[in-house]
Amino acid sequence: MDKTPLVVDTASQPFFPWVVFDMDGTLVDTFHLNLKSFNYAVKRTLSTEEVLGIPGGTLEEELANCMPRGAVPRAIQRYHAHYKSHFGSETRVFPGIRVLLFRMHARGIRLAVCTGASRQIAEFTLARSGLAQYFPTVVTGDDVEKPKPDPEGLRLAMESIGAHSDQTAYVGDHPNDIRSGRTAGAQTAAARWGSMHRNELQDLKPDFIFKSPFEALTLSDFRS
Repeated sequence: MDKTPLVVDTASQPFFPWVVFDMDGTLVDTFHLNLKSFNYAVKRTLSTEEVLGIPGGTLEEELANCMPRGAVPRAIQRYHAHYKSHFGSETRVFPGIRVLLFRMHARGIRLAVCTGASRQIAEFTLARSGLAQYFPTVVTGDDVEKPKPDPEGLRLAMESIGAHSDQTAYVGDHPNDIRSGRTAGAQTAAARWGSMHRNELQDLKPDFIFKSPFEALTLSDFRS
């Protein structure tokens, strides 16, 4: 992980020198692929509502709620195989994300990803989407003992990029992203453009609510 100190001219410092992103539903639209991969893994056809209602913060935990635990390792293999083979046709980078990341990178903002996905899936997704170049630091569900909304993963990401929590924005589409960011002391930004939980995000009153990645460009504005 990249731990090079961030050096910026305070006279032209971005409003947030550090920004951490969730991945699924924030950077890349993977929802339908995740749903289909989950159904392929459990060999059932669950509805969107049924899958969203499954408790558990990791894929392993979610699968264990749908099958005997001894069957979970093979189910994870099926999930990964389906996800990777259908990625190109079933996903997209959200419009505006490439512009947002390019602008932030050009302005010296240190970026990271904090996701609940496994490292295998996270690295595959970022690489195939062409976004890996912006994220030398990626914290995944494999790197923590406690998944979101616990702030462990976000704190690891911020530590890795040398971030000050009060000058860090955490951008995510899920209510647990907002809860995690708030507990970690970061500013919270709701990515409504990919969220399946828009009303709940609104109720949590994050510091920022963005309808599109283009609105999130304000995070990279310079201080006056």
